[in-house]
Amino acid sequence: MIQHMFAKLPLLRRPNYHKQKLIIYMLLLSTIPVLIFGLFITNILTSTIQDQASMYNKMLVQNAQDRMHDQLKKIDELLLQYTYSSRSDYTGILTQYANKELSANDIDTFRQIKNILANIRSGMEDVIEVDFYSFHSRKILTSDNQFLTEEQFRDSTSLDKARQLSIQGVWIDTRTSLPANTRINQNVLTLIRPVAEDSSMKKSITGAIIAYLDADALGNKLASKNNYDTHEIFVVNESGQIVFHNDRNYIGTRLSEPNLTQIKQAETLEPIKMSLNGTPSVMNVKPARNQNWYYVSSISEAELYRNVNHVKLLVYSVAALLVLIASIIALHAATSLYRPVRNLTRSIQAYKQGDAEDNDNATGRNEIERVTRTIHTMLRHTQQLEKNLERYKDKMETHTLHQYLVGNIQEPDARSDLRFSPNDTYIAVILLEFDPWKLYAQYPQDDQYLLYFAIENIAHEVMGNYGNIHTLMMHPGRFLTLVAHSDVLEAEQLRKASNHLLETIQQYLKLSATLSVSYSLQGLTGLPEAYKQADQAARYRFVLHEEQTIFINELDPATSMQFEDIAELTYKILDKLKLAQIDEAEAEFIHLMEGLKDGAVFPVQSIHGFFSQLVGSIYRCLQVHHSIVLTPERHRALLSSLSAQQTLGEVEAFFSASIFGVIRECLTEKSQPAQAEQIRQLTQYIHEHYDQDISLQHCADRMEMNTFQVSRLFKKHTGQNFVDYVIQYRIEQAKSMLMDTDMRIQDIADKLRYNSVQSFIRTFKKTTGMTPGQYRKQFNKDEE
Repeated sequence: MIQHMFAKLPLLRRPNYHKQKLIIYMLLLSTIPVLIFGLFITNILTSTIQDQASMYNKMLVQNAQDRMHDQLKKIDELLLQYTYSSRSDYTGILTQYANKELSANDIDTFRQIKNILANIRSGMEDVIEVDFYSFHSRKILTSDNQFLTEEQFRDSTSLDKARQLSIQGVWIDTRTSLPANTRINQNVLTLIRPVAEDSSMKKSITGAIIAYLDADALGNKLASKNNYDTHEIFVVNESGQIVFHNDRNYIGTRLSEPNLTQIKQAETLEPIKMSLNGTPSVMNVKPARNQNWYYVSSISEAELYRNVNHVKLLVYSVAALLVLIASIIALHAATSLYRPVRNLTRSIQAYKQGDAEDNDNATGRNEIERVTRTIHTMLRHTQQLEKNLERYKDKMETHTLHQYLVGNIQEPDARSDLRFSPNDTYIAVILLEFDPWKLYAQYPQDDQYLLYFAIENIAHEVMGNYGNIHTLMMHPGRFLTLVAHSDVLEAEQLRKASNHLLETIQQYLKLSATLSVSYSLQGLTGLPEAYKQADQAARYRFVLHEEQTIFINELDPATSMQFEDIAELTYKILDKLKLAQIDEAEAEFIHLMEGLKDGAVFPVQSIHGFFSQLVGSIYRCLQVHHSIVLTPERHRALLSSLSAQQTLGEVEAFFSASIFGVIRECLTEKSQPAQAEQIRQLTQYIHEHYDQDISLQHCADRMEMNTFQVSRLFKKHTGQNFVDYVIQYRIEQAKSMLMDTDMRIQDIADKLRYNSVQSFIRTFKKTTGMTPGQYRKQFNKDEE
């Protein structure tokens, strides 16, 4: 076969131009794609290997951060349960002791605080010591039952941080030791959490909980099982100190300034290359979520990419072999294919000669007509495709402009897709706003798109003389007109044009509307901010007058300040309703009414418009967050009843009875069975998994709620705090094991997830009044 192929090589020397071209082209077409394909495959495979290696490194640092974040979060939340305090519904466990004069002679108080510290320490992993610091007494009670003065405590750094605390608390990065403190002589991370009267606002802080965490144990949890011998995972803070490391010998050391700078400037989870401990390494960096830390996963560059060169060599060898095979096949194919080409050429020549002799040759005409028809069909398809593409580009531009205005797109490349001239440095933003409920009553939703086209035509006709016009419907009831120009429009000129546009829309569409106007002097760059200003101006329509043009820079400062107060209270009402806090929402509404009664500067018509809008906002909030749907007929009846109220007192009574009263009944009917079932499922989960790690955060995640909601509901339905319930149930299980089995106390403590047998014994004795051993002896004695 191969000899037969090489026997055809002399054909290349024959004086046949077409045959030579065919053979050459076939060789080129067969070998060049193989080479390109080989290079492409090489690039793909090597890139894939590198990407997989980088992705693996990313996964390692991501997992490390998640594990550490969960660990620290559990610790912080446990402390929060004992330090959180609210005047309205919950008194913090430690708040009552912070203002007392602590003394070793006050045995009851001393014992109660020690028990609290013991409970905190038993619920935390990798904790060395938990201390209670009273600012009033200037004394510290440790979890190891030591009662110390500030000088005896010998950790001035923690005490200074505690006295300067905010409500959020503070972390002190890992310290390699506390030389003056004889209690602690190892690597520690310190968490200080304030004891305050109310954690929801700025209050006086009267004490603190100081927790010392084992940095070595936490560092060991960073590492996960992997395939790299040179893998290092560590956490470094802003100053370059290594806070955690999977090798405890590196904890407390510092990175070099160039390495620290590279880590700070690195993009999240994007690989960077640097020399670590003299070894060229590839690192992935991820900033911590709540601390000024950087999680770093490092693998030596040689080990991470060791397979790339082997793959390249293998693929190049395969590509060379394929090129050789393709060349042989191409030579055979070229010599074989030329035979029909030659026959076709002879046929074409015969056809041409016959056509010259007889112009009525039907076959020739039909072939040409067929080709011509095909070409015309392709041209028509191409034209239709161009039209479709143009419509698609218009839709994409509209979508891009919408997303850019609301701030979802910020990349400079996206702005290049918008068909604005680079010379259009001035863009006027004219926002047309209708009341959605009034608009829906006159124009159903399907007709609002026709309304948009009508407004678009009016805008182009009225504003066309002032610049390039772009129109956009942000959502039904809100329409935007942009006027782009290379020169700045005078304020009076812009006012005249805006008023003309508003009057034309009112005249032809028979709708009351409000125009809010702003502008950008930086072209597209300042357009989102200008739209935000126009949107802010539009919010004033309910406290001014609907049928007018509003310039935000011309608003009365007194009116603006009063409106901002009203708007803030409105948001508070909606926020409380989202959380189903009806009483709190009604209290905020009463506060709003008190402000209006004290002397609002708004006309009565505007006040009625504001309350109409508030009714719509309340029921949209209930529909989204609580699935309570208000029919259009019911909404119109409410608005009709509201318009009949003549005084602010009547409006307040109407909201109390017809709005908040009805909402309270709906939510009560809807929520009680669901909440009871959720708590029943939670207690069942505790009963089935009492011998596993159970935390309030884990249970809140299962219920898709936050920890405060779960804690409040659990207390409401069971009469116990979550932590106390778990401890009580585990102690009951421990009693059963002590009575019914011969398990060692150490094994029972391990099964019930206690960190140490001493912690289990303390908790058991606190709950039952005797130690586990005494309880087992007492039970055996009773049996006898």
